[in-house]
Amino acid sequence: MNEPFVLTVNYKGEERGFIAWLLLQGFTYKIKVLIGQTEVFFEPDEEGGYRAVKMPWQEQKELEKIDKHLLSLIGQKIQDVLK
Repeated sequence: MNEPFVLTVNYKGEERGFIAWLLLQGFTYKIKVLIGQTEVFFEPDEEGGYRAVKMPWQEQKELEKIDKHLLSLIGQKIQDVLK
């Protein structure tokens, strides 16, 4: 279940692929997505979508460098894949 997979999104007019992993954690899970050199973790939210979350060991500054629109597109793609 730790096999990586690729999430493909259309970002700024071009198809971009991001390597991702499903991380099982007890009764829940997170999706880890590699964006450049930064690991971004997504979890289900209350509305049934997916949001990026900061992990305790991560620097907030590194996550803030990533375009919020890109994070939204990846979250939507995760939602589409897991329907």
